[in-house]
Amino acid sequence: MKTAVIVLEAMRPAAGPDGIDPLARQLYEALQVTFRIVLLDTAAAPDTQHWLGVHGIDGFVRAYTPPVDFAPRTVAEGRLRLLAAIRNVDSADLVIEVDPECAAEEIRAGYNVMLYASPQYLMDIWHPDHQREPRPWDEIVGEIERQRQAKADDIRIKDPSD
Repeated sequence: MKTAVIVLEAMRPAAGPDGIDPLARQLYEALQVTFRIVLLDTAAAPDTQHWLGVHGIDGFVRAYTPPVDFAPRTVAEGRLRLLAAIRNVDSADLVIEVDPECAAEEIRAGYNVMLYASPQYLMDIWHPDHQREPRPWDEIVGEIERQRQAKADDIRIKDPSD
């Protein structure tokens, strides 16, 4: 039986870190029919096994996580190193990937890759790894002033006795 490697981030994004993407779950269940499933958890969340159990994700062969001293220069490098570790003890006939840059590197390295592109990633701010920057104070003050002016100019909220 062939082996499919699913990058675990494919199952988490739509509902946030505590939920599960329902379409990714269906893909997982469909792949279980014809593939041995290996999960690749590059985030190395300490609660991965618990999260899998809570969401009823079972039937996979193994869940690979990076070692404690794992420090790749790029996400793609980290994925390739973990895929190589999987290949040392198993096969990786198909990789389900969520990151287009990682997918490109994996294809260059000779892996068969299917990109799972969730619509929740259409905007960068929706990506679970997105680092939000605080809004600049001057922008906040400008927005407050703009709203005050809009309220002052709105004839619907002016006192009729004025």
